[in-house]
Amino acid sequence: MDSLACRAVAQAALVAVTASADDEHPWPLLLVAGWHTTATDLVLAGARLAEDLAALPV
Repeated sequence: MDSLACRAVAQAALVAVTASADDEHPWPLLLVAGWHTTATDLVLAGARLAEDLAALPV
């Protein structure tokens, strides 16, 4: 799950670097927002899972 989040952030960074609001269509910037949202969701889900697993009796 973490590697998927890392890939999402890397892909967003790559598109953000190569896309410009001045001379590109808006869709690349929407992709960046989507990838960052995906990465954030995955990191938060991983944190919740870790908390839930830590709460389980051993």
